[in-house]
Amino acid sequence: MGVPVPKYTLYDRKDIEVLVSYILYKVGNITKDDLMRCTVDHDFVMYFDLICCLFDMEDKELIKCEKSGNDEICIPTEKSEYLAIELSYSIPRSIREDAVYYAKKITSYSHLEKTVKTEIIELDKGYQFCIRFINELGGADLMELKIYAPTKEAAEQMEKRVFDNPAGAYRNVLNSFIEGYLTVSDKEIREVLDNTSLE
Repeated sequence: MGVPVPKYTLYDRKDIEVLVSYILYKVGNITKDDLMRCTVDHDFVMYFDLICCLFDMEDKELIKCEKSGNDEICIPTEKSEYLAIELSYSIPRSIREDAVYYAKKITSYSHLEKTVKTEIIELDKGYQFCIRFINELGGADLMELKIYAPTKEAAEQMEKRVFDNPAGAYRNVLNSFIEGYLTVSDKEIREVLDNTSLE
């Protein structure tokens, strides 16, 4: 049985600035909400400490904040990159790496939500799980599926599996129709999904 690792929270303003800079350096642009989810939600920093720190960082030109729809996006600057490279050692490695891991997971899920849409519809008997792979360049969807599920739990399990591996779900269905003629690799699927959401 492993020994539980105690939670460690950053309170010093400089340490929080370094952590935010490091996350931005490793992940790139990130919304304030996602930044909170990968730091505050895991007790790496406290909510008000992070908010105050972000205001200070913007004043010092360590980050730029821009509105994008309902979101406010934090953008790294040369100053924050320098801070991340030169001072990242001052933050415990476990916090640094865990925060970056959560940030990557959160941003990739947010990215998926734009290209993969799911819905669970209640029927007279059972449920229907609907999934659409959206072509954000316009035109018809890349693929749309409707699958019967006997219970809501089964439909929710299907939804989870799709978001755990959307490229695999797309590839497996597509390859079942074109087997013997052409196969589609994970890399090709990822490139399609990435390109449609980045354009």
